[in-house]
Amino acid sequence: MTNVGFSAEGRPPKGFQRKLLQAMGCLLGIMTVAWVADVLIVVRQFASDKAVVAGIAAAVCALSSGMALVVSFFGAWGQRAVAGALGGIAFRTGLPLTVMAVGSLVPWLSANEFGGRIVVYFLISLAAETILAVWLARHSWNIRFWR
Repeated sequence: MTNVGFSAEGRPPKGFQRKLLQAMGCLLGIMTVAWVADVLIVVRQFASDKAVVAGIAAAVCALSSGMALVVSFFGAWGQRAVAGALGGIAFRTGLPLTVMAVGSLVPWLSANEFGGRIVVYFLISLAAETILAVWLARHSWNIRFWR
């Protein structure tokens, strides 16, 4: 991966904020569709405790992936891409793991399969965020991934 057009002043490229907002909206849409599919196919009731727990798990994972996406790309914008990537990893994995650990102590959450739902939504958000990160990097900076 080579950088062939990053601004020397460290300013973001034109349209950076718009692309970041598009990526965040796409991530939120993917997580919403995953939650609706989970509730329709697995839970089969929108008004149940399991549907609410699934929504909480989806929201936690969407929030953590969104924060990771923002941290990663503001790190790259400030020419600290490695620090941004490591900060993104801290949010991407740290928040869901922390919430899963705390959720296992809450009887209502653990009785409604909260830990399993966090794992499933984490994997969905990780895949979506990875695709969106590559898309955002490709369209925001003039980066070539192949020669």
